[in-house]
Amino acid sequence: MPEPTAEFLLEVGFEEMPAPWLPKLSQELSVRLSEAVSSLASGDVRQGRTPRRLVWAARVLEREADREERVFGPSLKVAKDAAGGWTAAAVGFAKKNGVGPEDLEPGAKDAAKPGELSLMFRRKIAGRAAAEVLPGAIASALRGLAFPKRMSWDAWMDDGRGAFPFGRPIRWIVAILGQTVVPFTIREVVDDQPGRPLVESGNATRGHRFLPRGSAGRPVAVESFADLEEALRANHVLLDAQARRSRIMRALEPLGDGGFAPDSHGLVDEWVDLVEWPTVVVGTVPAEFRSLPREVLETVLVHHQKYIPLLAGATVTRFAGVINNDEEASAAIVRGMERVVVARLRDAAFFWAEDMKRPLEDRVKDLAGVTFHQGLGSYQEKAERMARLVDAMGREMGILTKPEHEAARRAALLAKADLTTAMVREFPELQGTMGGIYLRAQGYEWANVATAVRWHYHPVHLGEDSVPKGALTGSDSTVFAAVSVADKLDTLVGYFGLDLASTGSSDPYGLRRSAHGVIRALIDFWNTETLETRPNLEKLVEAAIDGYRDNLNLKRPRDVIRGALAMFFLERMNYVFVSRGFPPEEVRAVIHALDEPVGALDGQRPIQALQDPFDCWLRLKALSRVRAEHREDFASLAVAFKRVNNILDRELPSATVEPALFETDAERELHAAITRAAAADGGLDARLRSLAKLRTPVDRFFDDVLVMAEDPKVRANRLALLHQTLSLFFRIADISKLGGQA
Repeated sequence: MPEPTAEFLLEVGFEEMPAPWLPKLSQELSVRLSEAVSSLASGDVRQGRTPRRLVWAARVLEREADREERVFGPSLKVAKDAAGGWTAAAVGFAKKNGVGPEDLEPGAKDAAKPGELSLMFRRKIAGRAAAEVLPGAIASALRGLAFPKRMSWDAWMDDGRGAFPFGRPIRWIVAILGQTVVPFTIREVVDDQPGRPLVESGNATRGHRFLPRGSAGRPVAVESFADLEEALRANHVLLDAQARRSRIMRALEPLGDGGFAPDSHGLVDEWVDLVEWPTVVVGTVPAEFRSLPREVLETVLVHHQKYIPLLAGATVTRFAGVINNDEEASAAIVRGMERVVVARLRDAAFFWAEDMKRPLEDRVKDLAGVTFHQGLGSYQEKAERMARLVDAMGREMGILTKPEHEAARRAALLAKADLTTAMVREFPELQGTMGGIYLRAQGYEWANVATAVRWHYHPVHLGEDSVPKGALTGSDSTVFAAVSVADKLDTLVGYFGLDLASTGSSDPYGLRRSAHGVIRALIDFWNTETLETRPNLEKLVEAAIDGYRDNLNLKRPRDVIRGALAMFFLERMNYVFVSRGFPPEEVRAVIHALDEPVGALDGQRPIQALQDPFDCWLRLKALSRVRAEHREDFASLAVAFKRVNNILDRELPSATVEPALFETDAERELHAAITRAAAADGGLDARLRSLAKLRTPVDRFFDDVLVMAEDPKVRANRLALLHQTLSLFFRIADISKLGGQA
């Protein structure tokens, strides 16, 4: 007969919680409560959240199952004396558990040591009623929630830990098992001791703060999750976040008539957790401000007011906002919204007019008065270092054509000039963007310079297709990439030189983001038509370090900076590739590939992934494609190649393979197979497919051949054959890192 169950419903009501916190808090509450009531075998879990509440419900057993606990006492060796009588240790253990020694039994404390027996008592523990378990579960779950910032609201929870800070003050708690209230109390703190009750659990929820008019905020009794959801909807609260999203999207869909996706700024995600009863309203952008650059309008509307810009053609003419109210109040609210927007746009229009009076080129010298970092000089010095790094790209490395070099150099000197404009001082989100806009608006003759300045803070996202992908083509993309890399490498070298590298979860200077930007610029935006034009990241780091040759404030030696940045870039490259969905073992295999197998080189080995990041990216994509076609072959080869690595680590192979020294068919078969593989044509995919075909001859070689033969010539020849096998593919990927045990 199934055990009886009942629904347990918990609603924690509080002052408005910040919207970005809510999704994680809701999920975390569910996880913690599920763990806390696991002895009641919770099932049919349901969740809900709004800015003022977290809700969780599940079916639970009305009582825990009875269980048995094994309690161990003294070992059998000391439980009886020489005459066979019970020792004091055995009698004491039995008495402690309320039984006689004869009621005890032998048992092994450690399952790994079944022969080491001790006296054991089987203690029967009766299951507790759910009503006894749940108050502790609530306390444990609430106490364990992780907030970005907690606040003290003079609260005390009687869970043995005392003062109870929380994300926001709790105002009510609904805790019901079946139709019975689960008692739970949060008390006031008085002189570091619990005082009067602040919040006591009950069965009454609260609806919308202001709706329905005339009866808002009244307690509403509920009995179940379904009852709660229905009661809240009747009181203008949508408990389900997806229902709020659907209501918002239905209102937004007819507004995007200018070909502008209403959710392109990601604001709907924030709106969903900003209000309990979402109503979309629309305001108008006055005609006098519509000629401002679209980026300025969108910054004012999106970043400062959380409104979605709406287009007519390519012009922002209106904006959509969300209110926590009904349509009856919308007209007055929209008027207030428009007044705020107009005030901000009036400021922006003034800044635009003032900034346009002076060419951006004239502002470069003003950067001498803007500090980049106390130990790294001014932004003017940074711009000059960026230009020198671009010079190295063009003149020394030859990875920029002459026109690209000249355009990138100009862009490097102009990139930071907009930091001196009134617009950027007021709207810092527009750094770089305004520089490009001003250059175009002022008729600057080099369009690709304006484009590079406009985007040089990018890329900031990891996705292959994220901005500015699609906005740049041809040489414009390379010019942008050169300036972006110069900016970010200069920053990385400077902060690493001051010993201010990111540590653990701390990255106050955004150095990880800068490294990600460098990697993305090199693999996604640099036009690498020939091998000679591919940037070498190791050389770029060297050139960036050269840029600080006159800076006496750097604390770390050149070699230390170079080595630390090399490791940092390898970590970040691994992170970027894994974030793009590639398996970690494939990423490790290509990043740690070398020009030669492990045992073949002495001293410093080249870091192939940094010498040619774009090649590393191509190798990863090829390996992922071919491995998906031949997964079993690669799994077997991974084990074999790991074994080869272990052997070559201990023994230095001969320089050449001598077929005349072969003694077995397995040796001849492997040699023939790698000869065919070496002749494979068709690029990375074809070479990797030829690698997959080596599985059978490699397996046979290890089955039939004793590598470490007694004859030194035969042994050296076999080692050379293994070395040659690895050498075919080691520059593509270290296959041994794909898994398996040697």
